[in-house]
Amino acid sequence: MKSYLGLIPISERVHKRQSRMTRICIILAVFLVTSIFSMVEMWTKGEVESMRTSHGDWHIAVMYVSDDVIGTIRGDERIRSFALYEELNGDSDREFNKDPNKGYYIDGTDVELRSAEKSYFSDIMKYSLDGSFPEGDHEVALSSDARDILGKEIGDKIIITTPNGESEYTISGFYGDDSFYNKMIEGFCVYFDLDTFNSFCALSDASPVSKYFIRFEEEKGLKKTISEFKNDYGLSDKLVEENSGLLGFMGASSSKSMNAFYPLAGICFVIILISGVFMISSCMNSNVAQRTRFYGIMRCIGASRSQIIHFVRLQALNWCKTAVPIGLMLGTLTSWILCAILKFQIKGEWVNMPLFTISKSGLISGAVVGIITVYIAAYFPARVAARISPIAAVSGNSQAPTVNEHVSKVGFFKVETILGIHHAVSLKKNLILMTGSFALVITLFFVFAACLDIMNKLIPTQSSFTPDIVIASPDFSDILDRSVEDEIAGLTGVDRTFALMMSVSTKANVNGKDTTIDLYSYEDNMFKRSEKSIISGNLSKVYGDSDKALLIYNQDSHLNVGDKIRIGDEEIEVACVASEGIGSISGTYTVVLSEENYMRITGDDKYAMLGAVCNKNLSEEEFSKIQNLAGENEFRDNREENGELYTSYWVFRIAIYGFLAIVSMITVLNITNSISMGVSSRVKQYGVMRAIGMGKWQVTRMIAAEALSYAVVGIVCGSILGLYLHYTIYEKVLITHFGGSWNIPYTSIIIIIVLVLASCVIAIYSPSKRMSNMEITETMQTL
Repeated sequence: MKSYLGLIPISERVHKRQSRMTRICIILAVFLVTSIFSMVEMWTKGEVESMRTSHGDWHIAVMYVSDDVIGTIRGDERIRSFALYEELNGDSDREFNKDPNKGYYIDGTDVELRSAEKSYFSDIMKYSLDGSFPEGDHEVALSSDARDILGKEIGDKIIITTPNGESEYTISGFYGDDSFYNKMIEGFCVYFDLDTFNSFCALSDASPVSKYFIRFEEEKGLKKTISEFKNDYGLSDKLVEENSGLLGFMGASSSKSMNAFYPLAGICFVIILISGVFMISSCMNSNVAQRTRFYGIMRCIGASRSQIIHFVRLQALNWCKTAVPIGLMLGTLTSWILCAILKFQIKGEWVNMPLFTISKSGLISGAVVGIITVYIAAYFPARVAARISPIAAVSGNSQAPTVNEHVSKVGFFKVETILGIHHAVSLKKNLILMTGSFALVITLFFVFAACLDIMNKLIPTQSSFTPDIVIASPDFSDILDRSVEDEIAGLTGVDRTFALMMSVSTKANVNGKDTTIDLYSYEDNMFKRSEKSIISGNLSKVYGDSDKALLIYNQDSHLNVGDKIRIGDEEIEVACVASEGIGSISGTYTVVLSEENYMRITGDDKYAMLGAVCNKNLSEEEFSKIQNLAGENEFRDNREENGELYTSYWVFRIAIYGFLAIVSMITVLNITNSISMGVSSRVKQYGVMRAIGMGKWQVTRMIAAEALSYAVVGIVCGSILGLYLHYTIYEKVLITHFGGSWNIPYTSIIIIIVLVLASCVIAIYSPSKRMSNMEITETMQTL
């Protein structure tokens, strides 16, 4: 052996059992970080691929720009794909009241008319095509959904009804475009070539909306590229539309909504890394305390303080040789298994999850936690080991005795309780490490509790207003008989129903300003289900034949309690505001009245929409009966989509709770190990106290007081930081987009306290049992 460092492998073989818990903590910390960041990367890749498939492989679209500027943009070397796109009856100009004199229809079905360069279909949207691109003067291609809606095939004739007449075309093919969008517009899309489309617009006296879709060559630093592109061509934000879904998952969106998530993700990343530092450092600190005599003997045979520090750090890194690869492999394997389950079992939006892909971010993050974090975590234990004097080799205790000049006051606590608290707070660094482990877990619990609230808002199947089956009048008019709801509600396969009267784009005067509103009616049961969503005002005032209204919060157009709305000769007042409910159809204010109030103001007494929430017992016979009750009205079966959304919600929920369970398990192991090692390092102190008359239960109470001291300080620190982050997430995300106010999450606090106390009980059991079973002579034999 040429140096003291040669003792490391020898020491590891001798003290393999003592360092086992530290290696386990390193493995679990690396596994946790690797699996989380691997899954985040896989999920991001899957979502990026989904966005490319559903929304198109483009980054920005330019509008209202002169031909000269477009000519210059076409030659920009930064651009991979460029395509002109035009549309009629799209989102920007569709009439929501479906006036047959203004829209575009094929056999009574609403259609969106589109035209684009071939590169739009081949490079931007990448739609599958059955047939050929429409190139003749009277050829069009249709969405593949039109096959079932119209019962047409390639070569058949169709007639497009326009505000100025009718035009006949031949079907050249079917594009596999966005079925979800077609379902949303309750129709499908018609595709022309540019020349035919221009002729159609001229005949129809229509002005299409034009966009130029752009896909950049390089996707690294995309946010900067887009910003420079805007500056180069003098394009304002109003002239540039982002593919927000794609850019959001690529971290390149300029949207304030998406940008609010990025800092929160960074904070979670930092918390996880700091958590790894605290866990590993705490284990190592206890390990050093337990091996006081070893380091004292090294000082006796000539090792300097710097050599001891170097020894402890290399010893920690030596653990990483086996612990880090094991953690990386376990994390990667776990991410592969989860990806396979999501892709083949859950399906739905998870079908694009990559399989057996090595995550660079996962491996790098795991290695950072396993190596750099261990090296950082070894700093304080190494300094503690270096300060151990040769005299400590004789006593076996690195903790210098403190001499009090007067007797400590016991107060209301018993002596053993005071001693336990003293053990916890006397070593400040150990107190910071132990309470830090508690505090970080508590902080993460608050963060993920807020994330679950976000999921409740974002996934509509969790809302009380998301029906499995919908019957709606074609033009949103109040024509459905009330008896239809009663018949549906009587079916055994239906849990509950709700019905709405509605008047879309109703002319009104809001606070002295002429505008339009979407007017709805709620039944009493719907008002009751809205109680938890009320963010201001008094819901009870809206019931019955009153002049009060409920307003659904909208980020772009919202009113406050007390605002006045005049509809014809009637004036109503906003009595309360809800964060969720039936959304606006025309994009304006959403005002909800009681049925009595609605009928008095509008004179209508029939429904415009019926919704049914079904259970698993709904038979095919009952389903057919509901379908027959719809008659010629629109009928939508959302059970499959709601099931997929519900599954996705529980995937997120299980993932979050699973993450918390793993972190909690690591923390419990860490606390148990730290307290156990702390007890071992003070075994002679306990021996003295046992010798002067301290009983077994007093020893247990002393250990319990030490553990509870860590827990109480951890709860206080973790709750302060956790509540701050909980509030920040609410303020940046939930309140901004859904309205409402932040309230202290008392339920989460109670759960946290129970979990922490349970962790303490588990942590206390093993060392207290060991000390109670140990004979006094055994603890005193080397004194």
